[in-house]
Amino acid sequence: MIRKAAKKKLKRKPPNRSGPPHPWRLCPIGQYYRKAHAQGAYTRKDGTKVKASQHRATCVPNPSGQDQIYSVEMTEIAERFFASPSGPPQADTLDFPRGDEFDPLIRGWTRYWNEVMGESDPLDPNLVKALIATESRFNPKARPPGKSPRRARGLMQITSQTREILSDEAGELKDYLVNVDDRELLEDPNLNVAAGIRWLFRKRKIAQSKLGKKATWRDAVAEFKSYDDDLNNPQMLRFDKLYERLKK
Repeated sequence: MIRKAAKKKLKRKPPNRSGPPHPWRLCPIGQYYRKAHAQGAYTRKDGTKVKASQHRATCVPNPSGQDQIYSVEMTEIAERFFASPSGPPQADTLDFPRGDEFDPLIRGWTRYWNEVMGESDPLDPNLVKALIATESRFNPKARPPGKSPRRARGLMQITSQTREILSDEAGELKDYLVNVDDRELLEDPNLNVAAGIRWLFRKRKIAQSKLGKKATWRDAVAEFKSYDDDLNNPQMLRFDKLYERLKK
């Protein structure tokens, strides 16, 4: 009986197709959120003046039927809900100038993805913070050397290829897609963290497939950093040190 109960707990909850996939979401699955905006006044060719019209915020049908979240809704979620949650990550700058500036984003999006994905052993916000420290040193404009416009960007160093996978309706994610563009990933830390944490969940699935057993979150970090075949890489050891510091 105990074994059966434990096995059942590991199963991810199916998405709620009749309503929002999470209490913070503004639209049910199969729709996306479009913010209120004003359409500017203009003059027609015949000289007739048309006044500006106001379009209310609304949920718009999404033909894919998948759970897809867009930048407008991610911004709304952060503004509405991220000031109130408490808990980790630890309020420690890790000796970086902006080391605790993004804690509300880390806390909020880690909680969101843990609840949406329904993991039996949830992701620790401290782990995400240690990952960001080793990826970008908390520099939201971080870019590696080079001229390629598709190279990694932002707090969690998301590449164009990763962004495309995260939003591909016919791709490997199948569901829980994140729709942002390269400019948004570089200019908006909130969107970068939201996309990066979703990618970390995907990397854990990839690590699990490679290992042939349930992957740890450290395995996911190694896969995220492309050090899955070198778990004692100096970057991984640096990550371990920072993560242990945050957990104390």
